[in-house]
Amino acid sequence: MFTTQQKRMKLIKLLLWGVMVIALYGGLYFGEVPLVHWISQGHWTFVGTIVIAFLFSFVHGNFTGKFWDVLGIKPNLSGGQK
Repeated sequence: MFTTQQKRMKLIKLLLWGVMVIALYGGLYFGEVPLVHWISQGHWTFVGTIVIAFLFSFVHGNFTGKFWDVLGIKPNLSGGQK
C-alpha cells in the first residue's frame, strides 16, 4: 500500500502531466493557422509535424500512465501464462 505522501505525489504528477496535455491541445487548437503556414513553407519544416507528433505521444502517454496508476489499475504481467 502507498502512504498518504506517495499518493499525494502521484496525484501531483498526474495533475502536472494533465496541465501539459491541456496546454499542448490548446496550443494546437489556437495556433493552428500559424503552424500550418510555417509547415507549408517547404524545406525542412515538415520535421515540425514529426516533432509535434512525438511530443504529443510522449506527454499524453505519460499522462495516461499516471492516470491509471492513480486509479490503482496495473497491467497483468503474467506474460499470458496462468
